Amino acid sequence: MKTESIYVNKKSGIPLYGIDYMGVIDRGTNVIELKPLTLCNLKCKYCFVSAGDYNNNFIVDPSYLIEKVDAIIENKGRYNIEIHLAPYGEILLYPKLIELIENLWKIEGIETITMQSNGMLLNKGIIKELEEVGLTRINISLNSLNEEKASYLCDSYFNIDALLKNIKTLLNSKINVLIAPVWFPGENDDDIEEIIKFIIDLRDQGYSEKKIQIGIQKYLIYKTGRKLKKIRPKSWDFFYKQLSRLEKRYKIKLKLGPRDFNIHKRKNIASLDVKKNEFIKLTIISKGRWKNEFIGKIDDDFGVKVLVNEPSINSENFIGKKINARIIKANYKNNILTAVFPI
Repeated sequence: MKTESIYVNKKSGIPLYGIDYMGVIDRGTNVIELKPLTLCNLKCKYCFVSAGDYNNNFIVDPSYLIEKVDAIIENKGRYNIEIHLAPYGEILLYPKLIELIENLWKIEGIETITMQSNGMLLNKGIIKELEEVGLTRINISLNSLNEEKASYLCDSYFNIDALLKNIKTLLNSKINVLIAPVWFPGENDDDIEEIIKFIIDLRDQGYSEKKIQIGIQKYLIYKTGRKLKKIRPKSWDFFYKQLSRLEKRYKIKLKLGPRDFNIHKRKNIASLDVKKNEFIKLTIISKGRWKNEFIGKIDDDFGVKVLVNEPSINSENFIGKKINARIIKANYKNNILTAVFPI
């Protein structure tokens, strides 16, 4: 499948607030989430955003991100800010990652910079660069220590030996590590326990709880994501009971919350008073990730993902159009917006 890469900078006119898969996400805390790209090197069978399959991919200019982040921090408060790099894809594919981190540190108030990765593109050279530029922590998606199982889950070759060596290199650097497996009930139950034992062994070797953490994630299914066959998510109550059971068995803390990461409420700056089922005037400014998806521009700051349910509409005759769309999703926690057209 031929894909197109869309470069997003200030001149593009594409806003950085309001779109779930790109730009800046403000959830009303001291953590600001950045999504600089949508490219991915894997096609995990459980990926909730179907990364790796997009018709169009987005790469955001670092200076555009920096400008928006600085404006948010100015109003949110220039103290105790964390920047979390969490794309709908693989952050190590971002060509200007080091430049972005380097310039983020120049913003007054930023005290922590973290990122999430599948870890497959790590090597000693990249780790050294990340250490030199001051990355605080890397969250690594690791669902099994068994290479065959890990490869099955990500539908690609997953080199466990190389990843474990790189984790050890990270642990001997200034970068902290969080191992973040997804628990698929009935699929990787034993693997989760093996990962817990792996973390305990590393701590027994002298690495602190801050240096090497574990954050087990609940398997969730999303309408637009890929799903593991025959695996059904359990309730949150069941999930936490299982974590409690494992905490007692291995005498390790597994139920992590905002306090464990110094996350606290802070003024929500990137907010827009839009409600579900409201009609909104906007201009179609760009294609989206999928054929039936576009980006609508509300103003210079806010965009909205527009789902088009009319087959005759294509990018050639739609981009630049001013339309009335109906909001079908307005996430008030982080102001991620989705609209539909025709209404």
